Amino acid sequence: TGSRKHFACNLVGGTSLDVPAAKHARILDVAATVERETLALVRALESDDALVGRLKGVGRLTPAEVRALGAVGPTARASGVPLDVRRDHPYAAYERMAFDVVTHDGGDNWSRTLVRLGETFEALKIIRQCVAQLAELPEGGLLAEVPERLPPLREGMGTVEAPRGEVFHFVITGERNGPDRWRVRAPSYQNLQCVPVMLKPGTTVADVPITLGSVDPCFSCTERMEVVQVGSGERRVWRHRELVERSRLAYGAGRDAAGRQTGGAPAARPRPGEDA
Repeated sequence: TGSRKHFACNLVGGTSLDVPAAKHARILDVAATVERETLALVRALESDDALVGRLKGVGRLTPAEVRALGAVGPTARASGVPLDVRRDHPYAAYERMAFDVVTHDGGDNWSRTLVRLGETFEALKIIRQCVAQLAELPEGGLLAEVPERLPPLREGMGTVEAPRGEVFHFVITGERNGPDRWRVRAPSYQNLQCVPVMLKPGTTVADVPITLGSVDPCFSCTERMEVVQVGSGERRVWRHRELVERSRLAYGAGRDAAGRQTGGAPAARPRPGEDA
């Protein structure tokens, strides 16, 4: 639905909603409940010999393979490679937070499970520190001042640590007070490259979905389009200008210099045998 993006809360330059002091006790109560239930889950998993036997030693990824393939997040940390943008390149309030980068050296499906469980406790530790520091902050605004007009052809980049690993954004501002180009590198794009390497000789068919799931893949984050000529099998990548022209033809909407639709009837969709 997109509601998980919290468009009503997160804004350029800050947030539209405060965390009032009256809510702090409730936040800490929820954190305590999550911690208690997660601890019970960890004990249950660690005592389940069948589960441990099913995950341990399966889907192994060595530290050298992590570095060669550019794996990030829990996928890297479960192979003993301690990458974490929050510590390595702090942003937001992470410089003020004390937390451990959870690593394991098994490099297998079990280690990736343990890393994620351990990170739950680290997240709770960070939440408690945030509540404590919020209580000491003076009253004030929630938004930094952002100019209404952004100059064109300015470049910006940023990186954050998401649950799956590093997310990198690169943007160039355009002439219409918005982005002209925007590039995102999601962690699944790198981590999915590791799955074939994890499926080492001796891997069974039943191990494949478990190993794939161990990197927590987001397939929509890695979608790329390739044009295939059905008749000849020829493949090529379209340039941005070609995509824009094709979409305008397909949906019949030209636009003037201000970006306003100028009209036109939708063109016929490609027939079998054309670019698909």
